[in-house]
Amino acid sequence: MTDQENIKVAAPEKWMDGWDNIYKQMLDASDADLRELEVSRPVRQFAHALNVSEADLANHHILELASGDGSTACYLGHLGCKVEGVEALANAVTIANRRIRMLDLQDKVSVRLGDIDGWDLGIETYDSIVIIQSLQYLFDRTIPRLEEILAAIRPGGFFVYSGNILPHFVTEPPIRFITRSELISHLDGWTLHCFGGDESIIKPGDLRGYIWTVARKPK
Repeated sequence: MTDQENIKVAAPEKWMDGWDNIYKQMLDASDADLRELEVSRPVRQFAHALNVSEADLANHHILELASGDGSTACYLGHLGCKVEGVEALANAVTIANRRIRMLDLQDKVSVRLGDIDGWDLGIETYDSIVIIQSLQYLFDRTIPRLEEILAAIRPGGFFVYSGNILPHFVTEPPIRFITRSELISHLDGWTLHCFGGDESIIKPGDLRGYIWTVARKPK
């Protein structure tokens, strides 16, 4: 267990409790289990984009917002990048830090407890920013925070994103989807290394839509 307390965020407490229960179960995971780094399609595409763009990985500073159990941060750290993760759930941070130590990535990866919103990202502060399946839970702050994220990426850097779109079950409060057209509009002038979407049946009667991108900011 952890002595730290979860950060209160915009998403309803019952939603965060669902994720926290998953991380509580992971606290007893074996070393072998934690060495397995499962990452999403956009993150794998990001690794490819870094390769084809011949990025200077040793000096590539990545911010991952809502970094969860540290799988993505450690995956990118293995590539040689410097990764800073921010996560609101204390159990997830505990797991991530255990993973970092186990994989000997302390000089490359750090994860801290914090909100993905409510603090200044700065202008052209990071080489890349990764945010997977979480920006939509800022509700009325979703688009403003998206704009702040894009402004915080240095020229030539990457924005790595995925989020839900319709179809999706109704939530209360309603999720603030970033639509395909909104995402394309905000990335006007950027190079789209990948841009896609699909629909997936999670369980009977639960059809969900997804959209993702890896986009490079013009130099």
